Amino acid sequence: MLNFIGNYFKQKKDKKSKPAVVVSHPKSSQYTINYDPHLINELEGDHGKLVELYGQIWSEGFEKNDYAKTASLISQFKSDFQAHLLTENVKFYVYLEQSLSKDKHNLEIVREFRTDMNEIANAVVKFCKKYSGNFNIALIQQFKDDYATVGEVLTRRVSLEENSLYVLYQPH
Repeated sequence: MLNFIGNYFKQKKDKKSKPAVVVSHPKSSQYTINYDPHLINELEGDHGKLVELYGQIWSEGFEKNDYAKTASLISQFKSDFQAHLLTENVKFYVYLEQSLSKDKHNLEIVREFRTDMNEIANAVVKFCKKYSGNFNIALIQQFKDDYATVGEVLTRRVSLEENSLYVLYQPH
């Protein structure tokens, strides 16, 4: 049931982490968001915490038939997820769109990614809203399938961002 979570952490251990390089660049009036040498590590750290929290929703809440705990963990997950999205949308995507403004091909790819990621985010938030209140028989019966679907979508999103998109985040 939770293979997507275990696979995420296995992939993270297999990756060799690179130390952050601090690069100083002169400010340009054409850019509203500056390069942050720590941003990718911060976003990847968020991913790890979100995936771990998502696993706890199952293991510490639903699996133990503790629906109040499940709802509480889902509310926490939603809050953390939305904070991550804000950081990503403001600092990451805006910077990428600025820095790739003259590279129409990669800019279009980034914009498509952003649209796709926003659709995934909407599905995750919809799941959180559905299950962050009181559980009834119908919700309990639907939860397992919904949880698995959202978990797979979430880990796919994380993997795509970390392996395909974050590599584009470079100093001007």
